[in-house]
Amino acid sequence: MTQKTTSPDQTATAYDRLAPHYDDFTAGYAYEPWFAAIEERAMALGLRGRRALDLGCGTGSSTAPLLARGYSVMACDISPGMVSAARRKYPRHARSFVVADMRRLPELGEFDLVLCLDDAINYLLRQQDLEATFKCVSRSLSPTGIFAFDLNSVYTYRTAFAQAMVKEGDDVFMAWRGESSPQFRSGGVGAATVEIFSRRSDGLWERSAMRHVQRHHSQRAIRAALANAGLHCELVGQHPGARLEDGFDEERHIKVVYFARHARAPSRPAPEARVGI
Repeated sequence: MTQKTTSPDQTATAYDRLAPHYDDFTAGYAYEPWFAAIEERAMALGLRGRRALDLGCGTGSSTAPLLARGYSVMACDISPGMVSAARRKYPRHARSFVVADMRRLPELGEFDLVLCLDDAINYLLRQQDLEATFKCVSRSLSPTGIFAFDLNSVYTYRTAFAQAMVKEGDDVFMAWRGESSPQFRSGGVGAATVEIFSRRSDGLWERSAMRHVQRHHSQRAIRAALANAGLHCELVGQHPGARLEDGFDEERHIKVVYFARHARAPSRPAPEARVGI
């Protein structure tokens, strides 16, 4: 397993290169049912307002369900290329998409729901990065707001990050080469190289490559960073197909989804267990 890391600038550069092809790469992602399941959980935990912040918004695919449900939305990403793509996709909401590092969020307002999907938190490689991000979220979260975010599990780093995959389209070919191993351990660093071959307007093919480095964060590390920001959390496991269920098993679920709120916020009864949506 590689232990190399990348800087935030390198992560932004990787996504700048991926931006023109990101929607092809993520075609088939179940954003709508995924958000529906997350929103249902968040509402059971006390979500009531309609002001939302989408951290690590990418090309806006995770923002789309918020817009469709009538949320007043701000969205940000560290990659200028991804933000530009989002603005082109949603020209009516172009001003809602801004370039920002979630560890150093500018004053964007107060939000009832802060969303951070697609393992963006896994790109925070140091505990101080987690703490800085969660403190920014805490300042942006309304007194009764909900912060929902996902993280990859040990199982995902032992499987998807340890294998090679390809995806083809009419004018694009994408290859994913995982650098992890089936022996990946909690708290480790996982990486993958993405190579993209795309057809140019002159008919020739162009190659670009980018390396993505992530850290697995244990429940203990996440809870500590949240507590340091004055937040407490509940969590659920996620199966493929955006299926959430109570409980979380690092070796069985592909993701864990956290729901955090201010420690002083009134508690709500936990929602009944769901095995699908």
